[in-house]
Amino acid sequence: MTLAKLITLTLERVGISTSVVENKDKARQYLSLQLVEDLALVPYAFLNRTATFKTTETFTITSASGTFTVGETVTGGTSGSTAIVDSHDTTNGLLFVYTISAAFTSAGETITGGTSGVTATYASTDETRVYSPISGQVTDWWSFYDETNEWPLDIVGRDEFDLLQRDQVDTGNVEAVFIAGMDGDTGYPTIELWRTPGTTNETIRARYHMDISEWASSDDAIDMSILGVPRIVEKIIMHGAAAMYMEDEGDEGTGRVELGRHAVAVEAAKARNRRMQGNRQYPPVRGRRNRNSLIINIGTDTVD
Repeated sequence: MTLAKLITLTLERVGISTSVVENKDKARQYLSLQLVEDLALVPYAFLNRTATFKTTETFTITSASGTFTVGETVTGGTSGSTAIVDSHDTTNGLLFVYTISAAFTSAGETITGGTSGVTATYASTDETRVYSPISGQVTDWWSFYDETNEWPLDIVGRDEFDLLQRDQVDTGNVEAVFIAGMDGDTGYPTIELWRTPGTTNETIRARYHMDISEWASSDDAIDMSILGVPRIVEKIIMHGAAAMYMEDEGDEGTGRVELGRHAVAVEAAKARNRRMQGNRQYPPVRGRRNRNSLIINIGTDTVD
């Protein structure tokens, strides 16, 4: 069903007009708020997402004439060195690049984008330790994997990461990831890597649970599945939003009935979600792996 239909059903359960704009706006907001609460209850499979990002070096640049294009080659006017653009942080004057042909010269040379024609003054280069691999919100990080070197990366807490990062200059193969928070300029989540990648253009895969943005009136005609919500969850947020609305209306008794229906719907969704990943089970891997250790997997079949 569409978001507009779900709003209508919610208002009908509350027993108020479905044609008043203010009622629709309030119901839409309550549906979004309820979704935030319900997504935190269950690791829903429909939230699973996979993304990859490349290790880069960071150019500090000034006087950029525009925004460099992702994927284009930039060339140093003095050194003749080249690099491929991964992203351009125009707010902080940073250009993230990979596949660098040779070192760019000292501060002052002009770099030019081969596709965009944008120019800028090159200042310095640093290895990139902090990354924002997802241009959006993340509810849970699940795993990281170095695809180039075929090695799973450990997610570690801040204390262990600080111990690994004693001197803050250790570069080489990446072994661990720290979930650092959110970027102050974009609001996107950031991660920090140990070791700081010593080579660019290595691919790291991230698996995570996505977040769903708050809905606006422009979303009303869109089907809920396109907005990221499967049918099993539509009923959950409808009952939850109706309960919130009834609390505002002072009808706490009927609100409790809606909360009861909400609880039943949540249990049904949990049961469905448990069957989404098949029925195979594996013993958990405990402790941080050593890159040089030998791992032997033994089957579970019993031989008489």
